[in-house]
Amino acid sequence: MRLLAVLLLLALAAPALADTTLFDDGRWRVVGVDAGAEPPPIAVTQRGTPRGSFAALRVSFALDAGFVPVLTLFADGTLEPVLPPPGVPGATAVLARYSDCDAGLTPPLRFVALDLPEKAKRGHFDLRGTLSNLDSLESEKLRLRLLAPKPERVRVELSYRLVALRDFCVDREQSEATDEFRAVELVTQYLSAQQQLSDLTRYVKDLELDCDFFECDLEKVRFCAALENVTGPVIDSPKRLWGRNLDLLHTTSAPEPTPSLSVELRSPHPHAFKPQGAATASDDSAARNVSFWADWVDVRHEYHAGKRVEDFRFALEAHDPGRRDCDRRQD
Repeated sequence: MRLLAVLLLLALAAPALADTTLFDDGRWRVVGVDAGAEPPPIAVTQRGTPRGSFAALRVSFALDAGFVPVLTLFADGTLEPVLPPPGVPGATAVLARYSDCDAGLTPPLRFVALDLPEKAKRGHFDLRGTLSNLDSLESEKLRLRLLAPKPERVRVELSYRLVALRDFCVDREQSEATDEFRAVELVTQYLSAQQQLSDLTRYVKDLELDCDFFECDLEKVRFCAALENVTGPVIDSPKRLWGRNLDLLHTTSAPEPTPSLSVELRSPHPHAFKPQGAATASDDSAARNVSFWADWVDVRHEYHAGKRVEDFRFALEAHDPGRRDCDRRQD
């Protein structure tokens, strides 16, 4: 597997001693954050040439006021999109993890290696790279595209093929908890109405057929569940999705104007997923105590080394905080 070569490259690459500007074309800027004690960092190349190892990559975009941060990719696999000024960080996203029959819930996929382009194309910035949980899952074909941000939206598009690094099995007994395979997971904080980053989840739960004498209209029912500072599942009775989006909303600009996050599922088909989440009661002001994920319910029980697990394709969007419409709410 190419992962071994990437890890060797990471070990041989010159260590990053300080934050380093790796790319700057006047519109896009990428800064590598000092690796410090973060194990293991991201091995960064540019068209195959080693540029160093970093704890994170911070991507900025030039607006009227100069460069503003719009996306940070952390070595542990966390994606943190932020809107142009005020640019307050909020909820984050992590990539695939699953309930292993022997090891329990696995760590998310990490950014093992990322390759910078020689120059950015008009309207978007592309990265390629390698993802892995350094045990059972790997993708050598990550494609990440960051679209030119707008004041009210930052959009990141991702695609990758997961391959099994070893034989493993998915714990199907977690089906009742809707926690077999978290294809993409949003992580946030909700301690109280006065201390939170997000406060509401939303997804399309049902389709309703409304017919009169001449024709029928098919309507999607948007279902919302408010976050609470309690321990337990976020969704009481999850059903397969009837829409592409999972939304983790911030419906107010208080206490800080942290953005809402949305996942737009493209592959596998959205109907292959159920929404679920988990909250842990906390009074820790630094805690991220809520997760909200797309559970891939069509995952197989067993996978063998070297075999394809699945092709994943989805987009992550950060939006301005503000009220969103709900057709029904969870009591």
